[in-house]
Amino acid sequence: MFTMKKIIISRIAAYLLLLGTSTWLLTGCEKDKDGSPDVKTGAMSSGTLAPASAAGGEVITLTGAGIGQIRSIVFDKNNVPANFTSTLNTESNLIFRVPDTAFGGPQNVIFTNADGKTLTVPFSVIALPNVTSAFPTDFETDSEITLTGNNLDDVSSVLLEGTTDAATIVSQSRKQMVIKMPASTANRAKLKLTNSSGVRITDMEFVNVSRALTVFTEQLNNGFESWSWGGDFTASTDDKITGTKSLKAAYDPAGSWGGMQLGNGGSIDISTYKYFGFWVKGADVDKNVQFWLNWGNQKVITVPANKWTYFRYELATNYAGVNTVNNVTFQIFDNGKTLYFDNIMFFK
Repeated sequence: MFTMKKIIISRIAAYLLLLGTSTWLLTGCEKDKDGSPDVKTGAMSSGTLAPASAAGGEVITLTGAGIGQIRSIVFDKNNVPANFTSTLNTESNLIFRVPDTAFGGPQNVIFTNADGKTLTVPFSVIALPNVTSAFPTDFETDSEITLTGNNLDDVSSVLLEGTTDAATIVSQSRKQMVIKMPASTANRAKLKLTNSSGVRITDMEFVNVSRALTVFTEQLNNGFESWSWGGDFTASTDDKITGTKSLKAAYDPAGSWGGMQLGNGGSIDISTYKYFGFWVKGADVDKNVQFWLNWGNQKVITVPANKWTYFRYELATNYAGVNTVNNVTFQIFDNGKTLYFDNIMFFK
């Protein structure tokens, strides 16, 4: 009987112990279910940010007292929220990143905790202008270029790098800006953009058509003529890169491997030029085209459908020893399509 009582009592004790452990586990999981430290909210009476200014994507730290349980961070210039990880929030520190979408300049960062209390800390966002693409990258006096990127809404000046030649801002928003290019003696140059955060130079450079040795711009230039076959090749106002016309190459669709041969009865000195470049607008499908200078050093390009694409070749690398040119020829592969060419030229 005594033994039986001991067994029953032991089983009851084990059950109570298990029950207590389970309750503790459930309570522990409830507190730590998101991995956040178990810190309390506070008065958030003070706080500082380090560094005091930074660009989008950079890490900053809020240091203060009673700043546990932060629920939101907002940069108050146009109310841009910042993402953060709650596990990096303690009663005295919070680590987070400046959002890429934050607007530049001095402003406040507003922190709100679980009790709805707020802390306002001054900060300055560095939002330099950034150009990720530009169209076109050739220019003439008063021609327009569209720049796409970020932080372009407060750009106050656009210069050709290394000059005082200033472009005119036609329109601008945060993500896009249209500029009118100035007259310039620069052969090619990057753009220098200035806004409230500072100065940035574009990665891409822009070629001055008026300083180039042109085969075609508005028409065939510098003694070049059409010695073409298998199609109709004429200047057209259908589309363009600069000016008002491009060279419409309506290759014969019958599959004659038509060629747009731009020949010169003499020869053009290109010994002082660094690049050969041209634009092509594709047809309704991608199309392969082969081209030559002086019927040598053949190159094959794929022209993407329905858009303008730029091709540029360094002469010293691709045409070593070629100092004069008497023809530039573009031959389409198999069945013909209509392509448009513009600004076929040599430039420094």
